[in-house]
Amino acid sequence: MATITFFVKDKKNPASIYIRLSIARGKDFKRKSGYVINSKNWNDKTKQPKGKDINIKNLKTDLKTLTNEIEKKLNIATSGGIEITGEWLQEQIDTILGVKKKTDVDRLVNYIQVYIDKLPFKEFPNGKRGVARGTIQKYKTLKTKIEDYQKFKKKRFYVRDVDLKFRNDLLKYFSEVDKLNSNSSGRYIKFLKTVCLDAQNNDYEVNKQLKQIKGFTEKASKIYLTVDELETIENTLFERTALENAKDWLIIGCYIGQRVSDLLILTKDNLTVRNGLKLLELTQKKTGKRVAIPLHPKVSEILEKRNGNFPGNISAQKFNKHLKDLCEIAKINQPTEGAKMDEETKRKVKGIYPKHELIISHVCRRSFATNFYGKMPTALLISITAHSTEQQFLEYIGKTSNDYAIQIAEYWSKQQLEAKKEPQMTVLKQAN
Repeated sequence: MATITFFVKDKKNPASIYIRLSIARGKDFKRKSGYVINSKNWNDKTKQPKGKDINIKNLKTDLKTLTNEIEKKLNIATSGGIEITGEWLQEQIDTILGVKKKTDVDRLVNYIQVYIDKLPFKEFPNGKRGVARGTIQKYKTLKTKIEDYQKFKKKRFYVRDVDLKFRNDLLKYFSEVDKLNSNSSGRYIKFLKTVCLDAQNNDYEVNKQLKQIKGFTEKASKIYLTVDELETIENTLFERTALENAKDWLIIGCYIGQRVSDLLILTKDNLTVRNGLKLLELTQKKTGKRVAIPLHPKVSEILEKRNGNFPGNISAQKFNKHLKDLCEIAKINQPTEGAKMDEETKRKVKGIYPKHELIISHVCRRSFATNFYGKMPTALLISITAHSTEQQFLEYIGKTSNDYAIQIAEYWSKQQLEAKKEPQMTVLKQAN
């Protein structure tokens, strides 16, 4: 026979009053009743409020009403063959107390899917519509992670359950069970908050602590190839045609500053001439931004030797593999701090490795930004890399605003030296 009782867990004021529904051995469900009390006014033996105060009497009446209503709903559910669970109990409490009824969309996993379904139609201030395929995949992975977490916890969560405790428990799961690195865990927390904020904007109930939830990223090593290292690779003769092809893509990439997703699909159709200036024009896949880049002499040399064509087609995966081979053969092997994939665990492991082991395709864009920083106005660099803000650009290359102070000091010193130079007189013609 089912029994309904109440209890208080905390000795504080106010303390939540919990309801316990026991229907059989192993089927004992506990949820907050929605009522609170000063723990001094709670009788653990009778499992009821104690005292003659009018508020206490009203509370007793409310708890009795709650009990009666749940008993009625329990009889209806049992006769209808409905499974009784903790979630069922919570839904009955919410209904009786007039709390906004939850729907299937309120479930966290379901709303993540709602968010994913909207991504292809998302509109941006610059007029772009939709997001990159990679962005959609990130949120699909988030959904899978939350589904796995629910199986681990043996509980289904709602959007409103995402509070600080949920965040911390999820991070613990990511670290100890899913074996994710810190940056991946922090990134998924960011994605999760984005989804919940979208739910809030669409009038779904979210937790009051949502604003306090923050993702995070740890500073990663900024791996790039210096101008000298690029020259070493450029001057190295590689016996395999595939490596020579990859070398040309690498040189081009390091002098145009684009992501590999935009780099490896370039063709002569991206070349144009405007006002006598040879340009490389493209629309970035990730940002939708249109960029125009004057051809660097290094890029022009490669195109000229290939009769105006870009190097042969290559997948991003093969490009990554060839880059490591290029750098190893060119002896780019100085000990460098970074992280590389462990083949057994399929997780990145931090450490000190020969530099060639850390080289991936992203080195092209970062090498361009880093090598030309300070030599070319930052605004011009950003027009090519298409970073959203200058701060984002500086973080990308591992610089801070303090670097500006150094640049300004160097500029002033140069100006001061030029001002001190005495004017030189030149004799044009000797008078008779």
